[in-house]
Amino acid sequence: MKLAIQAILLFLLASCSSGSKSKPMEPDLHQALDAVPCANADDFRGTSIGSNENEAIAGARSNMAQEHFVEKLRTSVDIGGQNIDGVASTSTRTSISQNAKLMNPSDAKLFYSKRQGEQTGVVVCMTRADAAKGFIERQRQVSDSLEIISTAMLNTEHPKHKNEAWQKIQVLYNDFVRIQYLLEGWGVKSPYSANETYLKTKENYRNYCQSMKVFWQDAGNECSNVVFAALSQKIKMEKSDCTGGLNMKLNCQEKCKNSSYGIECIYDPSLSIESCGGESYSLLKTGTPATGIDISNVKAREKLADNLPKAAFLSEWEKEIKEWAPKCTD
Repeated sequence: MKLAIQAILLFLLASCSSGSKSKPMEPDLHQALDAVPCANADDFRGTSIGSNENEAIAGARSNMAQEHFVEKLRTSVDIGGQNIDGVASTSTRTSISQNAKLMNPSDAKLFYSKRQGEQTGVVVCMTRADAAKGFIERQRQVSDSLEIISTAMLNTEHPKHKNEAWQKIQVLYNDFVRIQYLLEGWGVKSPYSANETYLKTKENYRNYCQSMKVFWQDAGNECSNVVFAALSQKIKMEKSDCTGGLNMKLNCQEKCKNSSYGIECIYDPSLSIESCGGESYSLLKTGTPATGIDISNVKAREKLADNLPKAAFLSEWEKEIKEWAPKCTD
Protein backbone atom coordinates (compact mmCIF):
# COMPACT_ATOMS: atom_id res chain seq x y z
CA MET A 1 0.00 0.00 0.00
CA LYS A 2 2.77 2.39 0.99
CA LEU A 3 4.65 1.60 -2.22
CA ALA A 4 1.52 2.22 -4.28
CA ILE A 5 1.02 5.66 -2.73
CA GLN A 6 4.66 6.57 -3.40
CA ALA A 7 4.28 5.53 -7.03
CA ILE A 8 1.19 7.68 -7.44
CA LEU A 9 2.96 10.67 -5.91
CA LEU A 10 5.94 10.24 -8.23
CA PHE A 11 3.57 10.05 -11.23
CA LEU A 12 1.79 13.24 -10.20
CA LEU A 13 5.09 15.08 -9.69
CA ALA A 14 6.32 13.98 -13.09
CA SER A 15 3.08 15.12 -14.69
CA CYS A 16 3.27 18.56 -13.04
CA SER A 17 6.89 18.95 -14.05
CA SER A 18 6.07 18.04 -17.64
CA GLY A 19 3.09 20.41 -17.79
CA SER A 20 5.11 23.34 -16.47
CA LYS A 21 7.48 23.33 -19.48
CA SER A 22 6.55 26.26 -21.81
CA LYS A 23 5.85 25.65 -25.49
CA PRO A 24 8.86 26.69 -27.70
CA MET A 25 8.37 30.23 -29.11
CA GLU A 26 8.08 30.66 -32.85
CA PRO A 27 10.98 32.58 -34.40
CA ASP A 28 10.43 36.25 -35.24
CA LEU A 29 8.85 36.62 -38.71
CA HIS A 30 11.69 38.80 -39.91
CA GLN A 31 14.20 36.19 -38.79
CA ALA A 32 12.20 33.48 -40.50
CA LEU A 33 12.31 35.38 -43.80
CA ASP A 34 16.01 36.13 -43.43
CA ALA A 35 16.66 32.40 -43.17
CA VAL A 36 15.09 31.68 -46.60
CA PRO A 37 17.45 32.11 -49.59
CA CYS A 38 16.31 32.12 -53.20
CA ALA A 39 16.77 29.00 -55.32
CA ASN A 40 19.78 30.54 -57.08
CA ALA A 41 22.44 32.29 -55.05
CA ASP A 42 22.72 35.18 -57.55
CA ASP A 43 18.97 35.84 -57.80
CA PHE A 44 17.69 39.22 -56.67
CA ARG A 45 15.68 38.87 -53.49
CA GLY A 46 13.07 40.96 -51.71
CA THR A 47 11.17 40.49 -48.46
CA SER A 48 8.24 42.20 -46.79
CA ILE A 49 5.55 41.68 -44.16
CA GLY A 50 1.92 42.66 -44.61
CA SER A 51 -1.56 42.00 -43.33
CA ASN A 52 -2.06 39.53 -46.18
CA GLU A 53 -0.01 37.81 -48.83
CA ASN A 54 -0.85 40.21 -51.68
CA GLU A 55 0.12 43.22 -49.58
CA ALA A 56 3.37 41.57 -48.55
CA ILE A 57 4.24 40.64 -52.16
CA ALA A 58 3.65 44.24 -53.32
CA GLY A 59 5.90 45.50 -50.54
CA ALA A 60 8.65 42.99 -51.32
CA ARG A 61 8.62 43.93 -55.01
CA SER A 62 8.74 47.62 -54.15
CA ASN A 63 11.66 47.09 -51.78
CA MET A 64 13.50 45.16 -54.47
CA ALA A 65 12.89 47.94 -57.02
CA GLN A 66 14.28 50.63 -54.70
CA GLU A 67 17.49 48.80 -53.92
CA HIS A 68 20.65 49.96 -55.70
CA PHE A 69 22.42 47.28 -57.67
CA VAL A 70 26.00 48.53 -57.52
CA GLU A 71 28.55 47.19 -59.95
CA LYS A 72 32.04 48.49 -59.11
CA LEU A 73 34.03 48.52 -62.29
CA ARG A 74 37.73 47.77 -62.24
CA THR A 75 38.10 49.06 -65.79
CA SER A 76 38.38 52.80 -66.32
CA VAL A 77 36.30 54.41 -69.02
CA ASP A 78 36.42 57.95 -70.30
CA ILE A 79 33.66 60.50 -69.98
CA GLY A 80 32.48 59.58 -73.45
CA GLY A 81 32.40 55.94 -72.43
CA GLN A 82 34.79 54.49 -74.98
CA ASN A 83 36.17 51.42 -73.30
CA ILE A 84 33.57 48.93 -74.47
CA ASP A 85 34.00 46.12 -77.02
CA GLY A 86 37.71 46.86 -77.41
CA VAL A 87 37.30 50.54 -78.27
CA ALA A 88 40.32 52.37 -76.85
CA SER A 89 39.94 55.44 -74.70
CA THR A 90 41.88 58.56 -75.68
CA SER A 91 40.59 61.27 -73.36
CA THR A 92 40.27 61.91 -69.63
CA ARG A 93 39.19 58.79 -67.79
CA THR A 94 37.08 58.18 -64.74
CA SER A 95 35.88 55.05 -62.99
CA ILE A 96 32.15 54.38 -62.96
CA SER A 97 29.95 52.71 -60.38
CA GLN A 98 26.57 51.65 -61.66
CA ASN A 99 23.58 52.49 -59.50
CA ALA A 100 20.37 51.26 -61.07
CA LYS A 101 16.75 51.05 -60.04
CA LEU A 102 15.11 47.77 -61.02
CA MET A 103 12.77 48.50 -63.92
CA ASN A 104 10.46 45.47 -63.82
CA PRO A 105 9.87 44.53 -60.16
CA SER A 106 6.44 43.07 -60.99
CA ASP A 107 8.27 40.14 -62.62
CA ALA A 108 9.63 39.03 -59.24
CA LYS A 109 8.00 35.72 -58.26
CA LEU A 110 6.73 34.58 -54.87
CA PHE A 111 9.21 32.06 -53.47
CA TYR A 112 8.18 31.70 -49.82
CA SER A 113 5.18 32.73 -47.70
CA LYS A 114 4.56 32.36 -43.97
CA ARG A 115 1.50 33.35 -41.96
CA GLN A 116 2.15 34.18 -38.32
CA GLY A 117 -0.53 35.68 -36.15
CA GLU A 118 -2.11 38.61 -37.98
CA GLN A 119 0.77 39.04 -40.42
CA THR A 120 2.13 37.36 -43.54
CA GLY A 121 5.76 37.46 -44.54
CA VAL A 122 7.02 36.68 -48.03
CA VAL A 123 10.21 36.25 -50.00
CA VAL A 124 10.17 37.12 -53.71
CA CYS A 125 12.95 36.23 -56.13
CA MET A 126 14.00 37.25 -59.63
CA THR A 127 16.71 35.83 -61.86
CA ARG A 128 19.31 38.17 -63.29
CA ALA A 129 18.07 37.34 -66.78
CA ASP A 130 14.57 38.55 -65.86
CA ALA A 131 15.97 41.63 -64.10
CA ALA A 132 17.95 42.48 -67.24
CA LYS A 133 14.85 42.68 -69.47
CA GLY A 134 13.93 46.20 -68.37
CA PHE A 135 17.49 47.43 -68.85
CA ILE A 136 17.75 45.86 -72.30
CA GLU A 137 14.53 47.61 -73.31
CA ARG A 138 15.94 50.90 -71.99
CA GLN A 139 19.10 50.28 -74.00
CA ARG A 140 17.02 49.76 -77.14
CA GLN A 141 15.33 53.13 -76.61
CA VAL A 142 18.68 54.84 -76.04
CA SER A 143 20.11 53.20 -79.17
CA ASP A 144 17.15 54.43 -81.25
CA SER A 145 17.53 57.97 -79.89
CA LEU A 146 21.25 57.91 -80.63
CA GLU A 147 20.60 56.99 -84.25
CA ILE A 148 18.06 59.80 -84.69
CA ILE A 149 20.20 62.52 -83.09
CA SER A 150 23.34 61.25 -84.81
CA THR A 151 21.69 61.59 -88.21
CA ALA A 152 20.57 65.12 -87.34
CA MET A 153 24.07 66.10 -86.19
CA LEU A 154 25.78 64.68 -89.27
CA ASN A 155 23.41 66.59 -91.54
CA THR A 156 23.73 70.05 -90.01
CA GLU A 157 26.45 72.67 -90.01
CA HIS A 158 24.44 75.11 -87.89
CA PRO A 159 26.86 75.78 -84.99
CA LYS A 160 24.35 75.84 -82.13
CA HIS A 161 22.36 72.85 -83.39
CA LYS A 162 25.58 70.90 -83.92
CA ASN A 163 26.71 71.60 -80.34
CA GLU A 164 23.33 70.71 -78.84
CA ALA A 165 23.20 67.43 -80.78
CA TRP A 166 26.73 66.48 -79.72
CA GLN A 167 25.93 67.15 -76.05
CA LYS A 168 22.80 64.98 -76.25
CA ILE A 169 24.77 62.19 -77.95
CA GLN A 170 27.34 62.16 -75.12
CA VAL A 171 24.61 61.94 -72.47
CA LEU A 172 22.83 59.13 -74.31
CA TYR A 173 26.02 57.21 -74.95
CA ASN A 174 27.06 57.45 -71.30
CA ASP A 175 23.63 56.09 -70.37
CA PHE A 176 24.08 53.24 -72.85
CA VAL A 177 27.54 52.42 -71.47
CA ARG A 178 26.35 52.34 -67.86
CA ILE A 179 23.61 49.87 -68.76
CA GLN A 180 26.11 47.82 -70.76
CA TYR A 181 28.44 47.47 -67.80
CA LEU A 182 25.55 46.59 -65.52
CA LEU A 183 24.41 43.83 -67.87
CA GLU A 184 27.94 42.52 -68.31
CA GLY A 185 28.31 42.45 -64.53
CA TRP A 186 25.21 40.24 -64.41
CA GLY A 187 26.54 37.98 -67.13
CA VAL A 188 23.84 39.07 -69.60
CA LYS A 189 24.66 39.88 -73.24
CA SER A 190 22.77 42.74 -74.83
CA PRO A 191 21.73 42.55 -78.50
CA TYR A 192 22.41 46.28 -78.93
CA SER A 193 25.58 48.25 -79.60
CA ALA A 194 26.17 51.99 -79.90
CA ASN A 195 29.90 52.15 -80.51
CA GLU A 196 29.79 52.57 -84.27
CA THR A 197 27.23 55.37 -84.09
CA TYR A 198 29.07 57.14 -81.30
CA LEU A 199 32.52 56.95 -82.90
CA LYS A 200 31.12 58.14 -86.23
CA THR A 201 29.57 61.24 -84.66
CA LYS A 202 32.64 61.86 -82.50
CA GLU A 203 34.90 61.83 -85.56
CA ASN A 204 32.52 64.17 -87.37
CA TYR A 205 32.49 66.60 -84.46
CA ARG A 206 36.27 66.45 -84.11
CA ASN A 207 36.67 67.40 -87.77
CA TYR A 208 34.09 70.13 -87.32
CA CYS A 209 36.05 71.54 -84.35
CA GLN A 210 39.27 71.61 -86.34
CA SER A 211 37.61 73.68 -89.07
CA MET A 212 35.72 76.04 -86.76
CA LYS A 213 37.30 79.02 -85.03
CA VAL A 214 35.93 82.08 -83.31
CA PHE A 215 37.13 85.32 -84.92
CA TRP A 216 36.95 88.83 -83.48
CA GLN A 217 36.38 91.61 -85.95
CA ASP A 218 38.28 94.41 -84.25
CA ALA A 219 36.44 97.75 -84.10
CA GLY A 220 39.72 99.54 -83.47
CA ASN A 221 38.70 101.37 -80.28
CA GLU A 222 39.10 101.04 -76.50
CA CYS A 223 35.70 99.37 -76.08
CA SER A 224 36.60 96.65 -78.58
CA ASN A 225 39.93 96.01 -76.85
CA VAL A 226 38.34 95.73 -73.39
CA VAL A 227 35.47 93.48 -74.45
CA PHE A 228 37.80 91.22 -76.44
CA ALA A 229 40.20 90.95 -73.49
CA ALA A 230 37.35 89.97 -71.16
CA LEU A 231 35.76 87.38 -73.46
CA SER A 232 38.98 85.86 -74.79
CA GLN A 233 39.94 84.86 -71.24
CA LYS A 234 37.01 82.42 -71.24
CA ILE A 235 36.57 81.63 -74.95
CA LYS A 236 39.27 80.84 -77.47
CA MET A 237 39.10 83.52 -80.15
CA GLU A 238 41.48 85.43 -82.35
CA LYS A 239 41.66 88.85 -83.95
CA SER A 240 41.96 88.21 -87.67
CA ASP A 241 39.92 87.94 -90.83
CA CYS A 242 37.23 85.26 -90.58
CA THR A 243 38.31 82.23 -92.64
CA GLY A 244 35.95 79.57 -91.31
CA GLY A 245 33.78 79.53 -88.24
CA LEU A 246 32.13 82.30 -86.24
CA ASN A 247 32.66 86.01 -86.67
CA MET A 248 32.11 88.32 -83.67
CA LYS A 249 31.19 91.82 -84.89
CA LEU A 250 31.07 94.44 -82.15
CA ASN A 251 29.30 97.77 -82.40
CA CYS A 252 30.47 99.93 -79.51
CA GLN A 253 30.84 103.71 -79.37
CA GLU A 254 31.47 105.88 -76.35
CA LYS A 255 28.71 108.43 -75.69
CA CYS A 256 28.96 111.23 -73.14
CA LYS A 257 26.30 113.75 -72.12
CA ASN A 258 25.48 116.23 -69.38
CA SER A 259 23.27 114.91 -66.58
CA SER A 260 22.04 116.11 -63.19
CA TYR A 261 25.03 114.30 -61.65
CA GLY A 262 27.63 115.80 -63.98
CA ILE A 263 29.07 114.22 -67.11
CA GLU A 264 27.69 110.75 -67.85
CA CYS A 265 29.60 108.53 -70.28
CA ILE A 266 28.26 105.16 -71.42
CA TYR A 267 29.09 102.14 -73.53
CA ASP A 268 25.96 100.39 -74.78
CA PRO A 269 27.43 97.88 -77.24
CA SER A 270 25.86 95.11 -79.28
CA LEU A 271 27.56 91.99 -80.62
CA SER A 272 26.54 90.19 -83.77
CA ILE A 273 27.41 86.48 -84.04
CA GLU A 274 27.71 85.64 -87.72
CA SER A 275 29.15 83.05 -90.05
CA CYS A 276 32.22 83.99 -92.05
CA GLY A 277 29.89 84.20 -95.04
CA GLY A 278 27.79 86.86 -93.33
CA GLU A 279 24.84 84.76 -92.13
CA SER A 280 23.54 86.30 -88.91
CA TYR A 281 23.02 83.83 -86.05
CA SER A 282 22.41 85.99 -82.98
CA LEU A 283 22.50 89.64 -81.88
CA LEU A 284 23.57 90.25 -78.28
CA LYS A 285 22.70 93.43 -76.42
CA THR A 286 23.62 94.76 -73.01
CA GLY A 287 20.43 95.16 -71.02
CA THR A 288 22.31 97.47 -68.68
CA PRO A 289 25.10 99.53 -70.28
CA ALA A 290 28.42 100.35 -68.66
CA THR A 291 28.55 103.89 -67.26
CA GLY A 292 30.94 106.42 -65.77
CA ILE A 293 29.77 109.62 -64.06
CA ASP A 294 31.75 112.54 -62.72
CA ILE A 295 31.74 116.31 -62.80
CA SER A 296 34.88 116.10 -64.92
CA ASN A 297 34.69 114.73 -68.46
CA VAL A 298 38.11 113.12 -68.09
CA LYS A 299 37.18 111.46 -64.78
CA ALA A 300 33.85 110.26 -66.19
CA ARG A 301 35.63 108.56 -69.09
CA GLU A 302 38.17 107.01 -66.72
CA LYS A 303 35.39 105.60 -64.55
CA LEU A 304 33.69 104.26 -67.68
CA ALA A 305 36.90 102.50 -68.69
CA ASP A 306 37.18 100.99 -65.20
CA ASN A 307 33.55 99.83 -65.12
CA LEU A 308 33.38 98.24 -68.59
CA PRO A 309 35.39 95.07 -67.77
CA LYS A 310 33.08 94.50 -64.76
CA ALA A 311 29.83 95.01 -66.69
CA ALA A 312 27.20 92.31 -66.08
CA PHE A 313 26.43 91.87 -69.77
CA LEU A 314 29.88 90.37 -70.40
CA SER A 315 29.07 87.19 -68.46
CA GLU A 316 25.75 86.91 -70.32
CA TRP A 317 27.53 87.29 -73.64
CA GLU A 318 30.05 84.66 -72.61
CA LYS A 319 27.27 82.13 -71.94
CA GLU A 320 25.61 82.83 -75.29
CA ILE A 321 28.83 82.69 -77.33
CA LYS A 322 29.72 79.35 -75.72
CA GLU A 323 26.47 77.92 -77.05
CA TRP A 324 27.65 78.74 -80.57
CA ALA A 325 31.38 78.08 -80.26
CA PRO A 326 32.62 74.50 -80.91
CA LYS A 327 33.09 72.45 -77.73
CA CYS A 328 36.33 70.71 -78.62
CA THR A 329 37.86 68.51 -75.94
CA ASP A 330 40.70 66.72 -77.75
